[in-house]
Amino acid sequence: MIERTGIGASPGIAIGPVYLHSANLPEVAVRRVKDTDAELEKLTLSEAKVQERLEGLQQLHGEDSEEAEVIGAHLLLLEDPEFTGEIRMLIEDDSLCAEAATLQVTEESAGMLESLEDEYLAARAADVRDVGTQLLKSIMGLPLETWDHLKVPSVLVASDFFPSETATIPPGMAVGLCTEEGSATSHIAVFARGMGLPAVVGVDLPPLEPGTRVAFDGETGQVYIDPPQDLIDRLRSQQEEQRRTREGAAERAHEPAVTRDGTRIEVAANIGSDEDAARAVELGAEGVGLFRTEFLFLDRTRPISEEEQYEAYRSVLSDFGDHLVVVRTLDVGGDKQVPGIEIGEELNPFLGLRGIRLTLARPEMMHAQLRALLRAGSAGRLGIMAPMVAGKAELLAFREALTEAERSLVADGLDYSTDYQVGIMIEVPSAALIADRLAPHIDFFSIGTNDLTQYTLAVDRTNREVADLADSFDPSVLRLIAETTSAAKPHQRWVGVCGAMAGDPQAVPVLIGLGVTELSVAIPSVPIIKERVRSLSMEDCREVAARCLEAVDAAQARQLLSEV
Repeated sequence: MIERTGIGASPGIAIGPVYLHSANLPEVAVRRVKDTDAELEKLTLSEAKVQERLEGLQQLHGEDSEEAEVIGAHLLLLEDPEFTGEIRMLIEDDSLCAEAATLQVTEESAGMLESLEDEYLAARAADVRDVGTQLLKSIMGLPLETWDHLKVPSVLVASDFFPSETATIPPGMAVGLCTEEGSATSHIAVFARGMGLPAVVGVDLPPLEPGTRVAFDGETGQVYIDPPQDLIDRLRSQQEEQRRTREGAAERAHEPAVTRDGTRIEVAANIGSDEDAARAVELGAEGVGLFRTEFLFLDRTRPISEEEQYEAYRSVLSDFGDHLVVVRTLDVGGDKQVPGIEIGEELNPFLGLRGIRLTLARPEMMHAQLRALLRAGSAGRLGIMAPMVAGKAELLAFREALTEAERSLVADGLDYSTDYQVGIMIEVPSAALIADRLAPHIDFFSIGTNDLTQYTLAVDRTNREVADLADSFDPSVLRLIAETTSAAKPHQRWVGVCGAMAGDPQAVPVLIGLGVTELSVAIPSVPIIKERVRSLSMEDCREVAARCLEAVDAAQARQLLSEV
């Protein structure tokens, strides 16, 4: 048996024969053509064919799903003049054949995005390659479907999967997905979770023969190649236990999450669009702990207006009624370009102009967003929080921006909410360390454990070489969470967690034991996290949390939690 460790991207146990997938395209000959009109016609027909296919995939996965949102970004890319327009330019100006022009623009655009070494833009590079490959296949008269040779349920293994490939896997033919590239937030993870498939990404796999038996755990990232029967039996037992737990959690999804000794924990959802709200309500979410508004700004060919933002926010607030909807203001940086906003190139965008720093530097953009939020707040219970706050000066500037937005709405005679909550993300260690000075100026803290871990441990969580070191169970990260909850308590401020740690059943005892009262998780995880809360007592959680704070490392903390 060979063992490897990757990044757990979608929970569950997968056991089955390997199906090796690769997107092999024939070589494209660079040809000059005389009849450029004919080549342009080829491109136009191919765009229509790919558009029809993508729209069909959206309907297949449900228009409110995360998968449909990804496919929607591909449809926008088809309409983007900077992409398809550049292909047309190469055909018209350089007399290139349609397939060569498509390949050149696809590789140049994807390569540029990849060179920025950012997790979000790496996913955008995959989008570009996916759409470009579909166009190329259509131009060359090749079939767009890729699974003709998949005959038995298998563990699908690849360097990476395009979203359109994952979206077209025949039902019942994949028992799990395993890739050498990718991160826990890449498209493959989104699709795997949405389809209920276990997935491990970022695995350094040895050469594999088709049909080799592989097993893996999509939570821990452990991969076993040619495992012995006793290990298979143990994993199958885990599979059955997980199935029973999921079914029980689904049946009780709309019941509150109350510990055995009577402590209520709010379990909310992380969403990225107004379309996500209906799914979150359906699965029992008690509000929204994180509305990532950047998805409204990105994947567009023009800036989003205040009115468009208002409609999106109002829709979500209406869906959740009396439940709190926490909206994070725009959280992008110099490496994520937003239409209409010019940001200079930065050597280290993770430490540059991002989050609250960017919006304070672009007051007109923040002003429009805050106006839209305040107007929409009349439709429900609104919370507004600022990302990446590092100190008191940024927080006070944010509060002043809110006051100015209110003044402008009064001047314009527009209705708006005055009964809203204000919070900040705790993602930067400095904010956690001075949380006692920040607490008087806010209503809540929301801890983003992904970035807090990255900045605390100086580990790039998107780098496969060191990603396994970015462990949120590290006692240093837990102590910063404890600092935050301790600072919040005297001021009666509530503390939530909206990072990936909130959706990890193993982490629930330590988080609520440290004083966290709200967990905001990926939509499909809502029922299982509620069920996990119900299985615990606060007394046990406080005891294990205290022991985890004294652990020597993340491994010891995890071991302590495995006993709860």
